[in-house]
Order: sequence, then C-alpha cells, then structure tokens
Amino acid sequence: MESAPSRSIHSPDSRMEYLTRFLFSAPPWYLTLLIAILPGPALDLLASSALPFPYAGTLLFSVPAVAAVLFTGPLVRVGGGIATRNRSALLALAGTVFQLAAVLLSLLLPVPGLFAFLYAFSLGLIFGIRLLVLVATADYRALRMAFPASVQSAAGLSLGAAMAMARLVPVALVSLVTLGVGALLLIRLIEFPLDRMLHVRVFGFLNAFLAHLTDRSPGMDEWFRRMGEEVSVPHASLVLRRDGKKDAVVTVPNIHPGPVGDAGGGTLPHVLHDSLPGEVLVGHGCATHDFNPVGAEEIDKVVAAVRASLQGIPFHGTAGRSARITHGSVSLLSQRFGDTLLVVGTRAPAWTEDLDPALALILMAEARPQFRHLLFIDAHNSMTEVSGGVHYGTDIATEYVEGVRVAIGHQAGELQAPFRAGVARVPVPFTRQQGFGELGIHALVIEAGGQRTALVILDGNNIVQGGRELFRDAVLALVDDAEILTTDTHVVNTITGKNPIGMAVRPGEIIPYVQKAVQDAIADLAPATAGGATACCRGIVVFGSHRIAQIAAVVTTTLTFLAPMGVALIFIAYLLSLLTWLLVA
Repeated sequence: MESAPSRSIHSPDSRMEYLTRFLFSAPPWYLTLLIAILPGPALDLLASSALPFPYAGTLLFSVPAVAAVLFTGPLVRVGGGIATRNRSALLALAGTVFQLAAVLLSLLLPVPGLFAFLYAFSLGLIFGIRLLVLVATADYRALRMAFPASVQSAAGLSLGAAMAMARLVPVALVSLVTLGVGALLLIRLIEFPLDRMLHVRVFGFLNAFLAHLTDRSPGMDEWFRRMGEEVSVPHASLVLRRDGKKDAVVTVPNIHPGPVGDAGGGTLPHVLHDSLPGEVLVGHGCATHDFNPVGAEEIDKVVAAVRASLQGIPFHGTAGRSARITHGSVSLLSQRFGDTLLVVGTRAPAWTEDLDPALALILMAEARPQFRHLLFIDAHNSMTEVSGGVHYGTDIATEYVEGVRVAIGHQAGELQAPFRAGVARVPVPFTRQQGFGELGIHALVIEAGGQRTALVILDGNNIVQGGRELFRDAVLALVDDAEILTTDTHVVNTITGKNPIGMAVRPGEIIPYVQKAVQDAIADLAPATAGGATACCRGIVVFGSHRIAQIAAVVTTTLTFLAPMGVALIFIAYLLSLLTWLLVA
C-alpha cells in the first residue's frame, strides 16, 4: 500500500491548512480563572519568607489575574475588537504563569530585593505578550490594544507601589516601555512581508479568521478578495431526466470548496445542490486551494453560469455499460451517456488528493474528438496526511491523463442501450466536527446493458485511508461496480485541517447509511434520458495561482526569526531593567 510521500505534508499549498492543527478552543473562563488564582495563595503558604510582605502572592498574582479577566474583554469591545471571557481568562492565566516563571529564581534564592526586581520586569514581559496575543486574536490595530493589554500589568504595578515597593515603579516602567515597543516592532516585522507583497495585514486576517470560527462572521471574505484574481473555469454537468420522477443532476465544479468553514467556497457543494433543479450530486473536479473562491458572491456566479448551460440541452435515450480501467496507480470508472462521458478517478488505497486545475482543460481537450462533454470527477477518497495535491507534469498527473485517454477510447466504442437511473439522498446523524457536511450521503445508480453501477457521494473532505474500500465492498453487495466519492467540502475544517470521513466516526458506523442510500436509489430506478452541458464560469475571483504557496512561504519564514527576535528583545529589556534597578538603588 502506498502512502503519501513525506514531502507532500510540507508542500506549499498544504502548509497553510496544516497550520490549523495549532487551533484549539479556550476552556470555560471560570475554570481557567480558578487555576490562575490558586498560585497566589499557594505562594503565601509555601514561600512566605521569600515574599516582601504578607499576602504578597495573592495581591501581586491573583488580584491582577482577576482584573485581567474582568476588564480585558470590555476594553477590547470598546475599541471594536472581539474578545470572549474564555479567551480573556486563558490570557490572564498565561500572564500569571509567565510572572511566576520570571520570579522563580527569587523564590529559590531569597536575595534581598531580587523578588521586587524580577516582579517589576515580569510586568513588562506579560504586557508585551498580551499585546501580541490581543493584536492577533482581538483587534489588529495595535495601539487600540495597548490599554486592554496593560490591565494585568497595571494592576500588579499599582498594588506593588501601594505596598511600598518603591524601587519597583521605575524598573516596571522601563520594562513596560521596552517590551511594549518591542512587541509593536515584532508586529510590524511580522506584517511587513505580506503587507508589501499582497497588501494583507496578517493580524487582521487572523482576527477575521477567529471571528469566523466564533460567529461565522463573513469578514474573512473581504481579506480573501484583497489578494484574489479572476479566472475562468469549465464546469460540466450531466442531467438525467426520468419518467415520472425528478431529474438527477451530476455537476462538477472546477473550483475548490475551501479554504475553511463557511468562508470562501466552503459551502459550494451545498449551494449548488440547493440552487439547481432536481436532486443534485456535486462532484469534486480539478481544483487546488489556489482556486478557492474569495466569497459567496463567486459561488453565485458559478450557479448562474451552470443554470444558463442547462437551458435547451439535447437529451439521449441510451447509455453504455460502465468500465473500470487501471493505469499505473490510478483507477478510473467511466460510463457513456450519448455524447457525454462521465469519468471518476482515484488512487485509493494510495493517497488521493486535489488535482491541478489545468488538468480539467487538458482532459476535456482529450475527450472532445469523441465526446462533446466530459465530466471528470476526482473521487478525493483516500487521505493519509494533508498533502499538496497533484500538479500537472508530475508522474501521477501523467497517469491520470493517459488513463483518461484509455477510458475515452474504450467508451467511444461501447455499445449503448436504453437505461434506467435512480437517485437517493440519506441524511446522517453526524456533525461537521465528525467529518460530515449537511448534504449527508447521495447515491446514483445507473442500470444499463444488464449492469448496475453506483456512485456514492459523501459530503465531506476526503476519507481516511482504507475507508473507501470498506464502503465500496458494502456497496458491491448490491451492484456490479461502484465508486465512493467526497464533495471535498471544507465546512468540516474549522478546528483542524485534517477531518476526513472515518476519523471521528468509525467507518463501520457509516456503512449502514451508505448501503441505505444505494438501496433507496435502486428502489428509485426509472427509465431515463441523459443530456450533458459544459459551462464556462467567467470572472470568478479566487485566491490566485500559487497565492497559498506565497503566503505559506512568508508565514513559515517569518516564524523562523520570530522566536530569536523575541528572545533578543526580552534580553535587551532585562538588561535595561537591571540597569535602572542599579541606578535607583
């Protein structure tokens, strides 16, 4: 069994999505606050001899943490930013932890005055850290975040000064100014490359991303649009008109349903399903993250173009038998409907991922001498890691092209006969977090020439490696051949960039729903005619060629110098604080 090459995990257009593994949900604020409060009383009990006055642990650590939880959120919201109490509490806890780490030496070595000096330095340290975090998560306008970021430090400084720790004040002020300015410098250094290259503010984008996760705010689309570019993409559809029953429509967009959640094109499969007549099955065409639409308005353009293409199409009353062809690592299931050819490609059980958008045009050009319309669907049904897709010119891409060429030649000579078609949609009791979008499971069964072929489309972003084989084996007990597909919807990718079907819910729990969809489609079989259509979707604003690669390269390069720069700034602030301490002695 082939697995994804290790380099695919680090390919440029997958790096950005892979960074989402660092996302997590903040725990309830009251639990976090309780943890943040406890170290203060613990210090009073266990290290009172090292503290400068009674109850110093509670007053200097616990009270500022409580103040930070109570006032950070309201102060952020006054400036128009977003800050939940859960995040405020987690940030307050982080500040307390950094303070304790800073003063640890004074607790182990009770040198006179050492605690006051280290505590004063820690006030500037947590101010700089809080400023960076709030700019990244609440409001990218740094000067507006300076006041909310200073709450914990200001409370500690006020209480320390009130307890006659006179030398603390000048040292704390030097530390606050040095690390505050240092944080602003780091913010600018982080933002400068992308701001210059794409006119995108990194922290503004992060704010919009978190707002999208919190309340599905559409703000991310505005940032995507700033760096997007217009493209024209082909979009093929197959309409199956059935006697006495609603149409079944297979439609294949060659734009990508991402990048994350409902933002950009994440809802593409759902919108297409709800916007086109009949029961609509949405396949995944040739599209990488470069072809993510920048907003919902772009999906509307696709819908309008597809609707126009379906007007007045000619229908044919015959279809050929399906055929499976293996070429190299690629397995292709093809079937002819008059002048339209449907081909589904997979490399399962090897990794099966996004295909270069250029392949859509190349494959259509290969088919045109024999067929007026080609629907090529990337089954997108075997995930090992978040990989970078298949790009034109690689050996794998060549296998797809040559394999489709063989399928075209085979189907061109295939005898056709009247056929029946059945379609069904089965909802599933699984959520986005469990890998499923709202469309559930679709099944299409074609009966032609005494053969039944099933296409099963699961509304999700890929399938765990090996899951496709389990699902397909279950379906093959009902039909002669079958393929299992996913829509590649990215509405399931909010907390992680890797959430394939079968990871959160075992494949065995999904199989009954897959079988029911196929059984219902068989029960729905009816005489049918078929008509193909190909739309050219013009002026679709997408992320742009290699845009994700550019962003990923800048982000990863920035991260490499961020840690050394941060350490250097802390060291400089420490030296200046120490110098101040010595001067006021």
